[in-house]
Amino acid sequence: MSEAEDLMTRVARLDEAGKQTMAALLLVRYCSWHTDPKFQQWFGQARDALAHATSAARAVLQGEAPDLAGLRDEVSEALEACDPDGPPFEAEITDHLVFATEVLDFLLAPGETDALAQAFGRADELAEARGEMAQEELPEGHELATVDFEGLEADAREADSAVPLNQRAALQRSEEFADLYARVIGLSYSEEDAGMSD
Repeated sequence: MSEAEDLMTRVARLDEAGKQTMAALLLVRYCSWHTDPKFQQWFGQARDALAHATSAARAVLQGEAPDLAGLRDEVSEALEACDPDGPPFEAEITDHLVFATEVLDFLLAPGETDALAQAFGRADELAEARGEMAQEELPEGHELATVDFEGLEADAREADSAVPLNQRAALQRSEEFADLYARVIGLSYSEEDAGMSD
């Protein structure tokens, strides 16, 4: 059995709330980097969509019922406005918005686990890409140059699929991942890249 099949076998054993928790934690891990000031001036619509996605994820984790359909529309509009060949990081922004739509598709129809499996696959791609970014863009010897996002993601999923789940610990684990993820992205782009320097 492949790792992906093993994961989905474990996910299948969870109740609906457990599956939604896993999906919401994905949004926390991969969509929380939007606050970096280097990106704020030139992708406001995508930034807001990602910010609202992470807020909705936290609401789901608290047992609330945010307007996921409206958020799905907002993320889709931001995605349509993206130009993958545009400014620095635009292709990566597109990837994260596509990921967010996949997670939201599952949260809107939690019985459709294919959407969750697709989101897990996209998360693997994002984790791999940020690991490569850390190795290629950060100075040799930097504390984050060898961060293993793929391994951290695998560990998080295994822990998140536990029954019963310590949700506070799960959120803290995802926030720690999100912090590393955001730091790698922020350190990999200069103010000049973002058009902020003279």
